[in-house]
Amino acid sequence: MSDEILTGEGVALQISAASVLVRAGAWLIDAVVIVIVMIALPLGVLAAVGTDRLDPAMAEAALMLMVFVAFIVVPVATETLSHGRSLGKLALGMQVIRDDGGPVRLRHAATRGLVGFFELWLLAGGLAFMVAMFNDRGKRVGDFLAGTYVVRIKSRPRSNTPLWLPPQLATWASLADIRPLPAGLALRARQFLGRAHQFPPFVRYRMALRLSAQLERFVAPMPPWGTPPEEYIAAVLFERRRRDQESFDRRQPRLQSHLAAVDVLPYSVPDPEN
Repeated sequence: MSDEILTGEGVALQISAASVLVRAGAWLIDAVVIVIVMIALPLGVLAAVGTDRLDPAMAEAALMLMVFVAFIVVPVATETLSHGRSLGKLALGMQVIRDDGGPVRLRHAATRGLVGFFELWLLAGGLAFMVAMFNDRGKRVGDFLAGTYVVRIKSRPRSNTPLWLPPQLATWASLADIRPLPAGLALRARQFLGRAHQFPPFVRYRMALRLSAQLERFVAPMPPWGTPPEEYIAAVLFERRRRDQESFDRRQPRLQSHLAAVDVLPYSVPDPEN
């Protein structure tokens, strides 16, 4: 089952919990990158310092530092700065989010990274796989402790279907009393009109009927007898937007005059900049 989140940029995000196998694929991609880094870093250090100047204690300290940076610091920094996306997750269209749907922060990424070092690397992913198999969101131990889970995200531009006014409802709409609509109801009605063509006819009619019944509490009088509920919704939203636009246009001259008055000094004091 997937959920949809509508962002402020007008992008609808279809999200669903990522499967264990897909997460394993992302982890393998990240593992390959880390292994390449772990091979390239020592070679670069040896080439820069030279084998004759590197004693065993310094080599051991450098190796521990590289392990800490490659397996903990880099994954934590990457997830924090990218809001939950490592290279593997980005390649497979996944992202780490909080249980409430919000973006992950440093403490979430740090918890996942520290726990992940043990359950993914020291235990070869065995513990993470077993835990993820027995919960519906595919969480590993680090996800439970951090309050996060991994989702697959499919982004698509939201269809901006223009509002329309049925001609037979034009007279009624111009005379109707439309009270302010709750933001949630107005948004649901607008999204329904934009996606109505995607629903089967029976589902489309039932959804329109339910939304029109909710709108009737804020609109008077009732539309003409026999008006289809979808046309009623379209007429209400169209007329509501038209009135809002007219109100905005009426306020513009007054607003411009107020803004112009702000730049004028009182008591005819000359402006030193002019």
